[in-house]
Amino acid sequence: MPEVLKSKDFAEHLHTTFHIETPIELDLELTDVTDRSNTQIEQFSILFAGAASPWLRQGTYPLAHPAMGQLELFLVPLGPRDGRMVYQSIFSRLIATSF
Repeated sequence: MPEVLKSKDFAEHLHTTFHIETPIELDLELTDVTDRSNTQIEQFSILFAGAASPWLRQGTYPLAHPAMGQLELFLVPLGPRDGRMVYQSIFSRLIATSF
């Protein structure tokens, strides 16, 4: 079973580069990690910034990182900001509780 990623896993690599080789070769910088978790739900989002063009459509992409290895993330383009295209990936899951 794959390891469950948490916001702290990404926060440790803020402002580092993730590489995509397909469908286009592109480097994305992890620019933000926002954790909105509570006692019942683990929720966080991450933002990446890359070249303004070419840009990726919404979809699942394989990203490679020197420390985190190979990841598959669903990325949504939020639009250009400060001359770069911004992408978001959101994580949301129930926290297991015992009754």
